[in-house]
Amino acid sequence: MNAMKQVVVIGGGIVGISCALSLQADGHSVTVLEPGPVGEGASWASCGCIAVGEVVPLSQPGMLMKVPGWLLDPEAPLSMRPASVLGLLPWFARFTTNSLPSRMRAIAADLAGLTFAATEDFKAQITDIGCPELLIERPVIKLFDGDADRATMGAVFNLARALGCTIDEISGREAYEMEPAIARDFKHAAVLGDWSYVTDPRRLVEKLHRAFAYRGGQVLTTAGAGFERSGERITVVRGADGQLVEADEVVIAAGTQSRALAQQLGIRLHLEGVMGYSTGLKDPGVELKHTVFYPQGGFCITPYEGEVAVTGTVEFASLDAAPKWRRADVLVKRARRVLPTLRTDKAERRMGRRPFTPDTRPIIGRSSRIANVVFATGHGQLGLTLAATTGRLVADVVAERRPAIDIKAFEPDRFF
Repeated sequence: MNAMKQVVVIGGGIVGISCALSLQADGHSVTVLEPGPVGEGASWASCGCIAVGEVVPLSQPGMLMKVPGWLLDPEAPLSMRPASVLGLLPWFARFTTNSLPSRMRAIAADLAGLTFAATEDFKAQITDIGCPELLIERPVIKLFDGDADRATMGAVFNLARALGCTIDEISGREAYEMEPAIARDFKHAAVLGDWSYVTDPRRLVEKLHRAFAYRGGQVLTTAGAGFERSGERITVVRGADGQLVEADEVVIAAGTQSRALAQQLGIRLHLEGVMGYSTGLKDPGVELKHTVFYPQGGFCITPYEGEVAVTGTVEFASLDAAPKWRRADVLVKRARRVLPTLRTDKAERRMGRRPFTPDTRPIIGRSSRIANVVFATGHGQLGLTLAATTGRLVADVVAERRPAIDIKAFEPDRFF
């Protein structure tokens, strides 16, 4: 292994702290910049799943056909704030080109290489910090009202199966027998056998931070704001509060803020922030054992510790845009289609901004523009899924080891 380095990780969400722990395990001195609060980032407003096999890109043709209608409906699964439309056109143009069958297959194969490693990497991570109980290894269920809804997922399921995913299609009645809390009248369902979920995403991130601090890591409560350079290397990271942190290596894992940081370094990332909503329901009045997805409604329901969480929607908006909590409330109302006896009076709403790339691939690796920067961002809806795996890959890059997974498809320079 190379000599110990001073590493600054910008971003202390699930991806950033996972990178920090992996780098720490390699013997480096690691400082994390995170404005906080810890555990209340994008993963807190997620479905909490280790989504093994969620590999077919969002640019799938069936979804693209629905986008024009969705954009006109403020309550649709995908929406866009009017003020964001012009700025998003270049991103959407690239997004659309990835609906070609050959590109979809290539993207899915690349993502499969990451997600198929996710469960073991995640289990190793939580075992290392002494919290193996945070993971529930239980498949998820997707529900479909009728033949048309099921047909929209046919090509997606077939491509995922071809890459090795375990997907069993069953009747709605069989799904009800697996999970008696759901409505009886769904016609079709699918069981995704490779998936699992965490019991509490916020507690997970808090536990990772505690382990990092216990092992000597430092977390500064500030955002990364800029850099000082010597030639093609960064020597200092500047915090938003004026703190200066010396660095031999810098990891940019700042989620939706990563694009602005990269621009300061002359690196262009095609990255957009997408708002997702979640509502934690205490005393829900139902017993749920599986995470349940209802694609037609654009949401999922996960049984966390002490609550169920209703999570979903994709909303493109500027990074300073305030949440539209109506979108979260609509999801909760729709959740009764899945769980008819659901109680919703004790609710906590959450919003997370997810960094999306137009090809659905995360950004992992170095840029040729700056010698000592590694990117770990752009995970979209797979941040929690891929965090531990990304941390391992970033540690390999910093140590100049050959990663076990080929990361060429995820390099930041693919956007140039």
